[in-house]
Amino acid sequence: MKTSELIEQLQEELAQNGDLEVMTSSNYGDYHRTEQLNEIQSIEACQPIKTAYSHTELAYPSPEDVMDEDEDQGERRRTETEMVLVLRYTC
Repeated sequence: MKTSELIEQLQEELAQNGDLEVMTSSNYGDYHRTEQLNEIQSIEACQPIKTAYSHTELAYPSPEDVMDEDEDQGERRRTETEMVLVLRYTC
């Protein structure tokens, strides 16, 4: 989903349901696959890192994950992923 599509859907929801709290959800990973709801703490753009621990194979980068030192070129990104907008529930 692109930012413009998100804005369009949010505007439609606002018109239909009023000004509601917005949350994110994630699968708790338990036996019943409980889908937990989380409050949004921030909205941030980032370049995700690749991981085997997510069904999307992407994760929010920690400061250690984002940059790597390269003697010839200085700092550089570890992965070649596209930027995404993240509705974060942790800071």
